[in-house]
Amino acid sequence: MRPIFALFSVTVIVTSFHCGKSEPPELRQAVAVVNWHLAEYNLERSMFPAVLPNGTPRQWVSYYFSTMGSSERLPDEKHATEEDREMARAMRTPLWPAGVAAVHSMPNPSLGKQIVLKWDDARGIVIVEAYLNPSGEPEFVWEIPLPRATSTNELARISAQSQMEMGGTFQSF
Repeated sequence: MRPIFALFSVTVIVTSFHCGKSEPPELRQAVAVVNWHLAEYNLERSMFPAVLPNGTPRQWVSYYFSTMGSSERLPDEKHATEEDREMARAMRTPLWPAGVAAVHSMPNPSLGKQIVLKWDDARGIVIVEAYLNPSGEPEFVWEIPLPRATSTNELARISAQSQMEMGGTFQSF
């Protein structure tokens, strides 16, 4: 009985260290939205692989903040219409949380709650840092692999071409 109790005690101690810092729900929701965009099925329906078929995580982050990337995002909770909410439910994605900003590369000290999108091209990942206070350390960091789109959706290709003809950009920096 003692070995089982010892194993249970160690598990509780290790778990309590790992769970010592909780992830604020609004920041966790923002990361969930980014994760939804990076899911292979959703990425294949995006214009991203149509314009950058072998795109890197750095290019995806730049795309996310471009006019083309922003056109694929739903509005935040505060500005969402009932139709937007229905679409989000149908697509099984959370709406962007009200009061949380998304920023490119480094925290913006003039904004409050925010997630910062970074990249590691060598490892093929998008890095998401979540901040309650942009002057401090991140509350948590998520690493999301950038999947390779195995096919390009024809509708996404046509949409990308149309957006570019109308002056849309696919790189923000």
